[in-house]
Amino acid sequence: MSAKQLEESIGSRGSEALSREYSRISAMCLGLAAFAIFKHIRIDSSAAVSYYYFSKNYDTFREWADKPEPDPDFLRLVIPRIGSIGAMNLKLTECLAAMAPAASVRHIGHFVDHALFHPDPADGEPLEQEGRPLVIGWAGDPGKASKRYAALYEPIKSHFAGRPEVRFVETAGAYAHEEMPRFYRDIDLLLITSANEGGGATALEAFASGKPVLSTNVGYVKEAAHPSGHHLILDRDDPGAFIQAIDGCLQEKSRLRAIGRLCRAEIEAHWTIEAGVKRWLDVLFGI
Repeated sequence: MSAKQLEESIGSRGSEALSREYSRISAMCLGLAAFAIFKHIRIDSSAAVSYYYFSKNYDTFREWADKPEPDPDFLRLVIPRIGSIGAMNLKLTECLAAMAPAASVRHIGHFVDHALFHPDPADGEPLEQEGRPLVIGWAGDPGKASKRYAALYEPIKSHFAGRPEVRFVETAGAYAHEEMPRFYRDIDLLLITSANEGGGATALEAFASGKPVLSTNVGYVKEAAHPSGHHLILDRDDPGAFIQAIDGCLQEKSRLRAIGRLCRAEIEAHWTIEAGVKRWLDVLFGI
């Protein structure tokens, strides 16, 4: 049920009755877990999908170089009251386990609908075709400081403003989930500029669509990428490093297409719903 439905159920039946009604109650993020706990609802398990709720410097800490600053109140008031926590990426799992050593924190990873997100069968046009620009996509909320839209994405985009061989497209929620495959179909490379990510769902969607990803080393982006694409995942966040990487991509367009195909194979092998949901059922639902 949604948070609104939960609140309505508490109002009509009360917290104790609601807690008794269900053998297992799981929250799909730590924020929802806190919402329920403070309304006296038992939480048996919760997914941890980002660093947001238990860290104070979420907007600025760089996942590959910095450590999140713990929020002692959240760690004291919420985490001990959650029976089992399933974290979305390996770094997030290790971080939360270190901050709350008494908690039961396990890695559950993520998954993507690889039937919805798939390579376009008609996508055979060579990237080297004369006059065809390299199309780079960016997806996310520009107003969210951790996405580094103004600090990193815009300087990269501005650098290539006078160069017709590179074109940028972006979406900030303009597409419904079911329509996002169109966005990936129209790009050659996905750009992720975040300081940190609990996951990186857009990376999974791009990989499933057969498109490589140029990204800061956040979330599970490197976990999900085929090793041939690891050089596109940077332990840096200065625009010059990304500009250099894009210039390299312009010189090796055919290699991008090959990396995309290998990343699609990696998704099929390890990141499908069928593969990932088993961990979620085990850790979150005890099934």
